[in-house]
Amino acid sequence: MREKLRRFLQDSFPKTSLPFEIESPKVKEHGELSTNLALLLGKQEKKNPKAVADELVAMIRAKGWNLLEKVEVAGPGFINFTFFKNAWRDSLKEIESRGDSFGCSEVGKGQKVLVEFVSANPTGPVHIGNARGGPLGDAIASLFEATGYQVTREYYVNDVGGQIDKLGASILTAGWGVSLGEQQYQGVHVDQLAHEAKKSIGTAVDRLIQEKKETEAAGLLGKLGIELLLQEIRRTCDGMGIEFDSWVHEKEVLSEKTGNILQDLKKKGVTVEKEGALWLATQDEFLEDRECVLVRSDGRPTYFANDIAYHTGKYGRGYDRIIDIWGSNHHGHVPRIKAALQSLGYDATKIEVVLYQYVRIKRGNEAVKMSKRGGTFVTAEEVLEEVGRDAFRFFLLMRAAESHLDFDLDLAKKESQENPVYYVQYAHARLASLFRKAEEKGIGKIPADLDLSRLDLPEEIELIRLLHKFPDEVSRAASLLEPHRIPFYLLELSQAFQAYYAKAKLDSRYQVVGSDIDTTRVKLYLCRILKRTIANGLKLMGVSAPSEMRHD
Repeated sequence: MREKLRRFLQDSFPKTSLPFEIESPKVKEHGELSTNLALLLGKQEKKNPKAVADELVAMIRAKGWNLLEKVEVAGPGFINFTFFKNAWRDSLKEIESRGDSFGCSEVGKGQKVLVEFVSANPTGPVHIGNARGGPLGDAIASLFEATGYQVTREYYVNDVGGQIDKLGASILTAGWGVSLGEQQYQGVHVDQLAHEAKKSIGTAVDRLIQEKKETEAAGLLGKLGIELLLQEIRRTCDGMGIEFDSWVHEKEVLSEKTGNILQDLKKKGVTVEKEGALWLATQDEFLEDRECVLVRSDGRPTYFANDIAYHTGKYGRGYDRIIDIWGSNHHGHVPRIKAALQSLGYDATKIEVVLYQYVRIKRGNEAVKMSKRGGTFVTAEEVLEEVGRDAFRFFLLMRAAESHLDFDLDLAKKESQENPVYYVQYAHARLASLFRKAEEKGIGKIPADLDLSRLDLPEEIELIRLLHKFPDEVSRAASLLEPHRIPFYLLELSQAFQAYYAKAKLDSRYQVVGSDIDTTRVKLYLCRILKRTIANGLKLMGVSAPSEMRHD
């Protein structure tokens, strides 16, 4: 209906090229759709927007449109529209014709997008904090696919640097009691790595220790630790329902690209040597930022240098959009990486970064503290085992990325309608049950020539209006990188359906499977579209749409 209204306004006022909006008013009494066209025209022509709105409304009324029941001016110059019920009812046929593709578009057809997410350091299991980037990145990728883009999901493995040495030294201390200083990584996972290392390379480590080559032993253990932890990370991602198209290793970037990129930066005159190290110096203030070191005083390139090289590779692969999903602690890294790429001649605006806040796990009323080095973190695997994939993904997608998130384990496990994921899935299961009930009563296939005027209840028209919001929500969620819009929409649609369904106990007009077969078939037609839309939305989130559920 939004697109029909947009086309009507564009045909009615062809000289208007302003990017006007069409929204649903917050107050239903103000109409079903609203536009800011008069406000934009008033500003452009330096006229009173309300007077412009009055003129436009008069022209719209004179032109006439058989779908419009009412058009009026509201506030400072908004134009509100109310449609005839038949307009909404007839629109169901168009929605039904789209089938499982309802909500999808081809906005991004012919364009390639790379979404890099999770990319947790392989020095420990994926904990619930950085696991938030998993469902977030995966859902953003799915939204891009739903809007026509060709999508690549990618994981960047940070498998070089001092963290590997520290991991190896920690395994050496845990398994052999040999200390090379403070044990950087502790906890059960380090003990497990030491146990596995003893079984596979224990003899080699023993020999190196006997030869007083403890540092070499730590290096060997660090490499093995990274391999084992990366296997675990892959299992965790699989448990989250995430399948990456590519895994890029930092060590490969370092060996193949970083040296050339450093030379290019030097040629561009955006580096400076200071304190025996090489720094990025695209702006004076960067000179004081320790994170802008490209090459350490010992000659080793930093993570920052490798990341610049990694990102130039993204451009080299021909992507139209480059999406990075990072934890909020990377906020300072964003301007640095963009400045470096810009100085190399790349269009830094192609890079879009989503920074997500970390997650606080609650057990009862107590928050569980997380410390990757201390070994007291809550792993993603633990939460997945406790609440299941559906609740895990739904809960992590319910809040905007920039909002802090409290993950209530007790609520996520509840098999009641207090649990938001259960509530939406239960709505889908209830819709499925209506078709089983109809089949039991011998009501066959729904014919094409339905009398849709039988959908006359206010709640039925409202459900149709809500269905029309779905494609717009998908489009907005994709363009704004805000997948949380989908669970919010699904909750709104499910609540409207559940309220409609509940009225059947008091009023027979609300019974879906009732005594009148023709009316039943029309209501089932609406329910089939509702069921498919909820399933489509859950699929975008990577959440299942069950046909049966238990209810406490």
